[in-house]
Amino acid sequence: MGKMFHWACVLDDEGATVLSKRVGADERELEACLDEIRALGAQRMVAIDLLGDSATMLESVLLGRGERVFFLPGMAVNRAREGYAGETKSDKRDAKVIADQLRMRWRSLRELHRNDETVAELRALVAHRRDLVQDQTRDVTRLRAMLLEVFPGLEAELDLTKERSLLVLTRVVTPTSVRRLGASRLARWLKARGARRSQELAERVVAVAKTQRRELPAAEVKAALVSEMASEILRARRRIAAVEERLEKLLSERPEAKIVRSMPGMGAVFTAEFLAEVGDLSRFASADALAAAAGLVPVTRASGNSSFQRRAKRGNRPLKPLMFGSASRGAARHKPSKDFYVRKRGEGKTHHQATIALARKRVNVLWAMLRDGELYRERSPAAA
Repeated sequence: MGKMFHWACVLDDEGATVLSKRVGADERELEACLDEIRALGAQRMVAIDLLGDSATMLESVLLGRGERVFFLPGMAVNRAREGYAGETKSDKRDAKVIADQLRMRWRSLRELHRNDETVAELRALVAHRRDLVQDQTRDVTRLRAMLLEVFPGLEAELDLTKERSLLVLTRVVTPTSVRRLGASRLARWLKARGARRSQELAERVVAVAKTQRRELPAAEVKAALVSEMASEILRARRRIAAVEERLEKLLSERPEAKIVRSMPGMGAVFTAEFLAEVGDLSRFASADALAAAAGLVPVTRASGNSSFQRRAKRGNRPLKPLMFGSASRGAARHKPSKDFYVRKRGEGKTHHQATIALARKRVNVLWAMLRDGELYRERSPAAA
């Protein structure tokens, strides 16, 4: 599939090619192709090897027409291609491989379902927030490196993940500019912009400025860049806050969001990510199926007399880290979760293994809560 066109391939039950053609990626051509396929009269299933991006229109048209759509990952297509005769890679050949794999393996493939508008919006917003946070992390790293070349003592003194520290850098960067402004005026300036404990922060900044009298090379130019970078990070923080405000509004409209958020360690962002990735819970027959989709179930490898379990390498990429992150937060703030984590560590498991085990247990609980429509509640000692 591409931005401008897709390749459609239709096989019969025996694997013979019934139709193979290039189709434009716009709605009109996709609809016309589906009409042509429907005219063939046979029962249909469709497989695609890409989700989102250039496949969004294709997904929407297929699901909107009521087709059964399955997803075959591109990596699986690449591996399957090696089992077919010939070495040429082309869209036409890949389309036939995808169709043949669907014909033989459709029961083991993930079926796609039409999402409602809220889930689609949640997915777009959490992806956008993830990008903003990643960009902000990179920007803070670059800011630290630049500040070290101007005022190392200030870089060590400030916590650049805090807004008030970034505010300082939009006003003063070099030791000379700090001493010239003074603690009182800096404190008043910070206080006017809502910084907490502005006097204490200003005094610390001035104190560290007194320890450096030497101006480092190109200090003024670098200071201007530091100030500009700090301003950009502050703007990014406001953009992230606006996205989170919109997520809060969307979650307030979803009854299942209240259920998910009731579990300790599942805040607004984790809940939004969970609902965006899981979508309709009915597509998971059990908690085990949901855990497998998240890549939290060990994979058994057996060959000859050797048999062992290893960590799953596949699974929903956003879902696994969010379940791991919420488990980490739960272990830090929720006594039953902490007790479970400590018990696993006592069994000889590493931090990562113990957290994965906790995440797996929490998936069981979340799935049952959503299935029954019940908020999280602690089990009594007798029930435990």
